[in-house]
Amino acid sequence: MGEEKQKIFEPKTRKLEGQTLKAFNIFAALFAGFYLYTAGFGIFSTESHRAMYLAFTFVLCFMAYPAAKRFKEKVTALDYALIVFGVASMLYWMFAYPNYAMYRIAFPNAWDFWFGVIGIILCLEVTRRVLGNVLLVLGIIFLVQLYFGRYLPGILAHPGFTWERIVEFTYSDMQGIFGVVVDTFASYIFPYIIFGAFLQKSGAGDFFIDIACAATGKWTGGPAKVAVLASAFFGSISGSSVANVVATGTFTIPVMKKVGYKPEDAGAIEAVASTGGQFMPPVMGAGAFILASFTETPYIKIALMSALPAILYFYSVGWKVHFQAVKDGAMGLRKEEIPDLKETFKNGWHFLLPLILIVVFLVRGYSPSMGAFLGCVSTVALSWRRRETRMGLREIYEALVIGGKNSMSTGATVGTLGIIMAGIVLGGLGPKFSAMLIQASRGNLFLAIVLVCIVATIIGMGLITTASYIVLSIVAAPALISLGVDKVIAHLICFWTATFSNITPPVCVSAFAGAAIAEADPMKTGLSALKFGLFLFIIPFTFVYYPQILGQGSAMEVIYFTITYLLAIPMFAAALIGQFYTKLNMLQRIWAFAAACALFFPVAGFVTTLIGLVLGAAFFVLQRRQTQSVGVAV
Repeated sequence: MGEEKQKIFEPKTRKLEGQTLKAFNIFAALFAGFYLYTAGFGIFSTESHRAMYLAFTFVLCFMAYPAAKRFKEKVTALDYALIVFGVASMLYWMFAYPNYAMYRIAFPNAWDFWFGVIGIILCLEVTRRVLGNVLLVLGIIFLVQLYFGRYLPGILAHPGFTWERIVEFTYSDMQGIFGVVVDTFASYIFPYIIFGAFLQKSGAGDFFIDIACAATGKWTGGPAKVAVLASAFFGSISGSSVANVVATGTFTIPVMKKVGYKPEDAGAIEAVASTGGQFMPPVMGAGAFILASFTETPYIKIALMSALPAILYFYSVGWKVHFQAVKDGAMGLRKEEIPDLKETFKNGWHFLLPLILIVVFLVRGYSPSMGAFLGCVSTVALSWRRRETRMGLREIYEALVIGGKNSMSTGATVGTLGIIMAGIVLGGLGPKFSAMLIQASRGNLFLAIVLVCIVATIIGMGLITTASYIVLSIVAAPALISLGVDKVIAHLICFWTATFSNITPPVCVSAFAGAAIAEADPMKTGLSALKFGLFLFIIPFTFVYYPQILGQGSAMEVIYFTITYLLAIPMFAAALIGQFYTKLNMLQRIWAFAAACALFFPVAGFVTTLIGLVLGAAFFVLQRRQTQSVGVAV
């Protein structure tokens, strides 16, 4: 199992040793330390803030990821050369940009051009090494279409540009590589990755698992419910579904298998729960910070709007997990395997304070980056509450190293995402894609959302959520806005749909990660994940037609829709799993599904809700009677 995990989670990474490892760790710590400092005390300059992020990323990624498997043993001369050229291209832009902006816009010199070519190529190469070919191919397509624009079909056609203009806009202009994407990653996302590393080093991860285990471990299917709760806690910190799977799944998945879950179900449950961490406040995923930047909306507002949908998502997963456990006969943990809840909370309650403090800071108007900085400081201070968790200089250094390392998978996307942004902006493709989406949907909002879901699933294959969301925000969000959807809600739809590919076959990275730990068939795990996470596909429609779920509307409206969803979700889960008190036949599953749909989407107002309540109540009563007749314990 360990070898299979290695192939999936770290398919290309080197095992650094000796002085090379020491140098790598120092660079990682300096990287994290620099951006933790800027999060708390402000940036030196816009140019240094953006360029240094990519420069450090080049150093770490070219050291850790070989060009090919045959170069995996050690860092090669080619890697060192690429590090030198990569850092040089970033430093050149950092020092040259002020002069360029004042005197050379539209008239770049030869140095601008050739350093631009180097920077673009190395951004693409870093992406290839770390993330594979999917995002690389997208970057190349959006770059090349700028030159061959006159040959593009129909509405996508444009006159085309010279390579000099393409390189200038992509590299020198702040709408390309050094645009909003790298700024958001450096300012907001990376500080929270560092914060997650500090929590990890302080032992918070173990606390979240223990508290979840203590709360739900004795219940039917307890280990799966532990996975759901632990992933909600941890995922809110990490903001990465795959990282979450690796962090919590190594404990929860084997235990789920032990108590009776099928391997593919165990891997799928962890993947689905981990995916939810990307939109679970207070931290959420990296895409949420970019969403706040794109919509010019305070991050705390995005978090508050996402809170109830996120809770409902985990509530949905919890019910499916329960019914699957009943169906499979999966029991809870033994008494001796369950930590004492009171003792666990007594020993680790202080781990919750940094998260609470971040929320308080954000509500008080502090920037997200300052919130992350103060979160790190408070984590170190609170770690001294217990001797075994105290963080000294060594532990702080190790946390910075972990933070720098954890940034590689996200940092490797930044340059290529900037290239894609440049291709879309310079080619004027954003409005054109939106026009195509509107045309394909014939102006029907419901159909437009369906198309966005399909596009999100296709675009997201092999991509991290952040990358998928950025593309969707340009392609789909303007179309939804033109159809009357609120700007923030349109981007929330794009953000939530961007997570689809994590659990949707044929390429579902989180499910595949869970499959590796569970030693299960990856495709079966992906199909099972789709079953457990299907509520995710309902949410985008809810945002548009019933924004009360986002906290929009009066208090009574919010309460009304919350209650209907709380009642609908068990019916929906029962229909998908085929289990309630007893195993359901096809007619019973259709019955439960109809009740759920009537409660989810009250198209006729209270009449529809009433129908759903009657169908649900009748279903419940008949299930109770059937249970009693066959002597099944309730």
